[in-house]
Amino acid sequence: MRDRMVEGYPGTFRLVLLILLFIFGLFSIVGTGGGGGSSSDSGGTPGVVTTTTTTSPTTTTTPSDITTTTTTSPTTTTTPSDITFIEVPDPLSGDNPTYPLVPREAPDVGVSFVDPHFGTTLTRATTTDGCNSRHEYSRFDPFNKDKTMIVLVRDDGAWSIYKTQSMPYNQSSNLVSIISLEDPRWDPDDSNLLWGLEDFSIVTVNVQTDEKTTIKNFSTDLTIAPIIAANPDLYRITMRNEGASSLDNRYWALFLQGSLDDYRVRYLFTWDRQQNQILGTYTIPMPEANLVDWCGMSPLGNWVLIGCDAAGASGYKFDGLTMANKELTQFYKLADSTGHADVGLDSQGKEVIVMQNSQTDYIDLIPIDTTAEPVQLMLLFYSPTSPIGLNSGVHVSCNTSGYCVVSTETPQGSAEQNWLDRTITLVKLDRSNPRVFYLAKVYCTTGEYWEETQGTITNDGAKVVWATNWNQNVGQEKVFLMQLDMPAKSTWP
Repeated sequence: MRDRMVEGYPGTFRLVLLILLFIFGLFSIVGTGGGGGSSSDSGGTPGVVTTTTTTSPTTTTTPSDITTTTTTSPTTTTTPSDITFIEVPDPLSGDNPTYPLVPREAPDVGVSFVDPHFGTTLTRATTTDGCNSRHEYSRFDPFNKDKTMIVLVRDDGAWSIYKTQSMPYNQSSNLVSIISLEDPRWDPDDSNLLWGLEDFSIVTVNVQTDEKTTIKNFSTDLTIAPIIAANPDLYRITMRNEGASSLDNRYWALFLQGSLDDYRVRYLFTWDRQQNQILGTYTIPMPEANLVDWCGMSPLGNWVLIGCDAAGASGYKFDGLTMANKELTQFYKLADSTGHADVGLDSQGKEVIVMQNSQTDYIDLIPIDTTAEPVQLMLLFYSPTSPIGLNSGVHVSCNTSGYCVVSTETPQGSAEQNWLDRTITLVKLDRSNPRVFYLAKVYCTTGEYWEETQGTITNDGAKVVWATNWNQNVGQEKVFLMQLDMPAKSTWP
């Protein structure tokens, strides 16, 4: 376990140092950590995001090196329209400009500071309260439509809904409701409404009134009820925490899970909410059930997606990343296995899944259709012998159309040496010309699950949030939420 961040210079010495720096005309850089994140581009148009490509120092750090010294936070911040995106020169190479983490103290809640490399403005949005201060996962937008509320994790399995009118978001005066649902997802139109799963039902909850409405109870459905009756160990519908309905909540793909055979999933079925019709059912053989990770619909509701491990044998319908028609009569393998991934829309509005390909160590854009070929977006240069090998895991967030966010989480004892280590990036999902941009550095070291960064971008692209322990108390899951306010999406490259 790494040491906690330590205090910087004693006060008297710091005062002397500041006076000397002032004398030599260097006072303006105190607290920047030696980095230079420009808040605007002198050649750009006001209010328009421009891009640059720069080189940077190649110094590496290990988590034990990340300590607080003399640095303080910048006293100025940029507005989102001032951001100059720095482009990664060659995302398909393991060797790109590196921007080592600049040591600094954990920020106070609500206080913004500028990322010294990339010029983006970051704000601590919650206090530390175990894992109760963070969002759920990279694949899901924690904010409601108008950003007036946020869903945060609770360590008892429920969810806290807070107003976002003031920071910290998780202060008691902001608490709106505590709900118990599986897979809580905000309604695309009603800012007060959450969708979720409960036993055999799809339900909605008005978080302002706590009024719960059953949208569909499958235990009374003419097709599903007999299956439940014939298998008394079945106890719930689930997407295994990573799937989602179509964006309009019309089409749903759901497992029926039982308590037998180590709680394996037993059936997959699809439902059309508009027609209130079961479109297809599939009985899952035990060997295939052992491969399953999650299920869900494609964003536009055209296909069912099933995330699975590789089957390693022929004749399996569930084999790697699997796609099926809504009738569950035709199955297609999109990739040999399923890594961290998210579904979304590319720059042309076509359905895609962006996934870490564990077979090739690339992040791929995989078209959700039967003919198109995957497009490589980024190389994950995992090389135990290279001095620039990647030492971080990744998560993907495709909530906003045309783009995704890739965030990294670095385990304890791993050096920051690759350009992607301890870094959050924005990826343009253009099949003919994908591009990658640096967004922010990650002050976090992962020892337990809830310490994973799991950066997520909001549906409208207005915010990116992620979890951090600021490299302190590693393994104790004492985290809080960081927030990056993005410029208007119309100005993005």
